[in-house]
Amino acid sequence: MIAMYLAYKLFIASDNQHGFNRGVLLVIYLVSFSSYPLYNFFNNLAIKTPIERTNDNTGIIDLTIEPLVPPLWGTILIWIFLIGAFIVTIKTIITWIRIVRVINSGEKIRKDNFTLIVINDYTIAPFSWLHYIILNRNDFNNNDNAIITHELKHVRAYHWIDLLIAQIVCILNWFNPVAWLMREELMLVHEYQADMAVIDNGHDQQEYQKLLIKKAVGSRFPSLANSINHSKLKKRITMMYKSKSGAGSKLKALALVPMVALALGVVTVPSIKAAVSAISDSELSLDKGSENSAVTGKFRIASLNNSGIETIVVVTGENLGNNLSVSGGTFTNNGQNYSAKSLNTTMTNGAATITAVFPVSESYENASIVFKINGQDIKLNLDEFRKNSQTSSISISPSNGIVISNGNATLSTVGNMEIYLDGKKISEKEMKALDPETISSMSIDKQKNTIYITSK
Repeated sequence: MIAMYLAYKLFIASDNQHGFNRGVLLVIYLVSFSSYPLYNFFNNLAIKTPIERTNDNTGIIDLTIEPLVPPLWGTILIWIFLIGAFIVTIKTIITWIRIVRVINSGEKIRKDNFTLIVINDYTIAPFSWLHYIILNRNDFNNNDNAIITHELKHVRAYHWIDLLIAQIVCILNWFNPVAWLMREELMLVHEYQADMAVIDNGHDQQEYQKLLIKKAVGSRFPSLANSINHSKLKKRITMMYKSKSGAGSKLKALALVPMVALALGVVTVPSIKAAVSAISDSELSLDKGSENSAVTGKFRIASLNNSGIETIVVVTGENLGNNLSVSGGTFTNNGQNYSAKSLNTTMTNGAATITAVFPVSESYENASIVFKINGQDIKLNLDEFRKNSQTSSISISPSNGIVISNGNATLSTVGNMEIYLDGKKISEKEMKALDPETISSMSIDKQKNTIYITSK
């Protein structure tokens, strides 16, 4: 939101194309709240690419996994966020109540597209809210069509919906100054549109400007209602003298695209992603009870695939319980460190599958991978894995079950091995029914005579 708002102010805000600018501001809201979830969604789809090479049980690391204890600072931040959102929500409700009281205190006059409310409080400047237009009795008796035209534009353009969206964003992003600036910008665009509606309706421009100055002293309801005496009076008068912006000026909205890319680049930095993950794992309770005891777990490299562009590594874990936090994937090769482009963890019945994609295309020498698992650095040696690996292919045959081949010999696993699919034990019959296209990776534990299968 910050990145796109800065681009909007720099390239678009001063143009006389108010309907378009209103749309751009609403798009900023939409993209701000959807881009990162969409990025994660498509990123997770991408890392589910089938792994071409599957290897046997090597590179096992035994360790003790302590219960995942959310960081205290994450819990504190969540409480601060909720308290701030609660305060803004209460202030919003109080303002709504004030508006409703003003409406209920006035005389209601039904019109075709709106309801005119005539009040006796002369300190309140004319404003509109939902389908209501509120005037004091002096303005009503003077039959000032300019005011009616102005406020009717707000009603017909459904500006109240924009303000409702902006207020919700302010509640959710109360800590973000740009959320409040965006709301003010949206209200200003609304006033530009209403001002132009008055001018286009034949009202004298200078007389209308005098009316705005005259009404500038009245009180208004910021954030929730469109008031004729919006504070940016100088900008509104200046905008009336601007000529209509050409169609080509709309192309400046393309400046928002690189700003979105820049923002996504920042929030996907591993350290920032780790902080976001820590907060999302936090709980509202400050009680760090130890209902989950420590468990012993094992991690192993299940598969390794170098496409010549990047390296995909699948690591499996077992006997882990259901509380696991994985972050900080680092690939070290010849002294060069590479941070994971993507990192995905799935947990099923105490078994974990960690899929990491690294921007490594060259051959591996003295290579290793380090993950931070529940706060512990877990190091897995790739060279040892490759040296001990003897499996070149694994396939499923309806008659022979799972067949392991290294080019010189073939081993059928029917009837003599336990089989687990996504952490759940399955029968030989269920295994034979598996479609090979649904398998993402496999690993073989020869000591336990067990096969682990991960589905896509």
